[in-house]
Amino acid sequence: MVSDRARAGKSTLGEMVGRALLPSHLARWIRCQLVRRRKTATDADAQLLLYARMLPSGFLHFGYFDDPDTPPEEVSFALLERAQLRYAERVAELVAPPPGTLLEAGCGMGGMLGVFRARGHEVTGLTPDRFQIDHLRRTLPDVPILHCRFEDLGNDRFSYENVTMDPQELSRPLSASRNDRGCDKYLGYFDTIVHAESLQYMRPDGALRALERALAPDGRWIVADYFRLDESAADVADGAASHDGAARSVRSGWRLGEYRRLLEEGGFEIEAEEDITPHVLPTLGFARLLAERIGLPAFDFGSEKLRVKLPGLHYVVRPALERARRRARREASQLDPEVFSATKRYLLMRIRRSVASEPCGP
Repeated sequence: MVSDRARAGKSTLGEMVGRALLPSHLARWIRCQLVRRRKTATDADAQLLLYARMLPSGFLHFGYFDDPDTPPEEVSFALLERAQLRYAERVAELVAPPPGTLLEAGCGMGGMLGVFRARGHEVTGLTPDRFQIDHLRRTLPDVPILHCRFEDLGNDRFSYENVTMDPQELSRPLSASRNDRGCDKYLGYFDTIVHAESLQYMRPDGALRALERALAPDGRWIVADYFRLDESAADVADGAASHDGAARSVRSGWRLGEYRRLLEEGGFEIEAEEDITPHVLPTLGFARLLAERIGLPAFDFGSEKLRVKLPGLHYVVRPALERARRRARREASQLDPEVFSATKRYLLMRIRRSVASEPCGP
């Protein structure tokens, strides 16, 4: 007699063959591919969804560890969440006392917005990510969230529909008393603009133009992010990296020297700066530990179970599994604290605009 397990294996293989060859399934496959091409990476960010489930506090950034020598084996999820809260508090310390209007550009799941609001600031979030928008509607329904790229804030591509609060409010016609379309609404509007691990994803020219448009004349720009070291240090580490993932890790982030030059040319002045690189490294160490001791072994275990239980199915999907494992190893190699500290600096900065500039640029 054929066992239930064997029947299940044959059924699974038959379904896969059908999905690959039958015309009706082929048409659906083509539609799925076309939909995928139309979507941007921020429309359905599975990685952020994973982080949100692993860290329900709403923080997606590094943690700030007061003891930079904390070994990865002693870091727990609870300790990491406390370190992330400490990070948010360090950033908040750079903001002028309330009241004041504050924009967090790249607000993620809203953890830092909650910290700023608890201190009495009038907060606004910004994210281009639809998943994050939906999450923030549920968790911070009274906080205005701008659904756009920061580079588009205040330019001709920005309109009232980018402001996402109450869906019923968005469905109402725009009246003369709510003339929020176009550039005027957010020109010089924010006393403080915060970029916490979001600046690295933006083009420098577009980010600085949007900053000039949206920041109040006497406002402050708070930046918490990592920057690549210039020339020799980064290049040596890049060349010495033994893995593709480590090499790509070296090249992420703005070059620090270029960033300082852009600030000077744009009329911005650094009021306060602190290098917190040692205090964020335990975050990387913990993440790498999870990847190497849990993530990769779990992947290998699942692949081996599939090979034993459903060898035919394993044969079909083995190339995809091998590619997925190589990618996972590359991702894990990017979490090396030694490579990070040799090639980058994680900075907390408070910046002001030292000269008047035209806010409504192209």
